[in-house]
Amino acid sequence: MPVELSRLEQHQILKNLLVIEIMINQLFTNTASALCYSIIQHCCQSSLSPLNFPHNDVVRFVLQQHSRMPDYLRFPIIFLTLFFNFWGIIIMGSPFHRQPHTLRLQQISAWKNARLSICRDLMRFYESLVVLCWQSYQINTLE
Repeated sequence: MPVELSRLEQHQILKNLLVIEIMINQLFTNTASALCYSIIQHCCQSSLSPLNFPHNDVVRFVLQQHSRMPDYLRFPIIFLTLFFNFWGIIIMGSPFHRQPHTLRLQQISAWKNARLSICRDLMRFYESLVVLCWQSYQINTLE
């Protein structure tokens, strides 16, 4: 026999689901941002003056590209990114987005050299978008 929920209970469930969705999105954004910053610091040589700081533009670009993906790609990227973040707790003792840069680089390197191609592909996804945006920004500032 199905149990009927009152409007108040339905509202509370929807509210809780919304809070969970917001938390997941924020955690995804924080992890993607930390990945972008670490990739920039490791892979991208800057010829920019200290007044130019395009890092946030790069993060926005990566997040925009992700949001344009079809659902069947977007959700696995979110899941894998969050798994990558929590993998830091298992291996390094803290989530990826809260680690210092040196530990982040170790975790990125481990995933780039992992046996599972899905781990390598996730790192390639972020690295490709970061380098593409960074180099485009460098070219545009030189013109």
